[in-house]
This record gives sequence, C-alpha cells and structure tokens, in this order.
Amino acid sequence: MYVCICHALNDKKVKAALDQGATTPASVFRHHNCQVQCGKCVPTMRSMASEHRAVMAQQAAIAATPAAAPCCGTAMPEPANAEAIPAYAVAAE
Repeated sequence: MYVCICHALNDKKVKAALDQGATTPASVFRHHNCQVQCGKCVPTMRSMASEHRAVMAQQAAIAATPAAAPCCGTAMPEPANAEAIPAYAVAAE
C-alpha cells in the first residue's frame, strides 16, 4: 500500500525506515532523502511510527522478563512430604 504518493513510499519502505531507527514522519522522509510535500501521508506515518514503538516496547519487555527454568535437571526438586492438602482439610483439623 502506498503511504506517500508524492515520493512513492509504500508501507514496506516506511517500515524499513522505522526498523532502522526512524521515529517520526520527518525522520522517515530523511531516511529516504526527501521532504514532505502535500502532507496527506503524515497522519498515517505517525500512526505507523506509534504502532512500531509499541511493538518494540512490548518486545523489549518480553526480552527483559527472566526466562523460565529449563525443564530438565535444574529445577528445584519437590520435597518428599509435599502432599497436596486441600485448604478445607487443614481447617477441619
């Protein structure tokens, strides 16, 4: 889909600029060595940049969370007397 008809910038070119560090419509234009002409594409580029920042923040948050323990060998063993006792049984004693 064409985002900027004046400079023939499609969504793939805009996404490529965003992936390489562009954060605003102006920086997308600078990335492609052009300037805004009619301005009709600016709101679309703003929303694309906002969505891109949100996805990057979400990926960074996922990467920052500690990894779960591997399934083999390194997990803490369960104690031998750790039988599952329902809460009502404890209260009845």
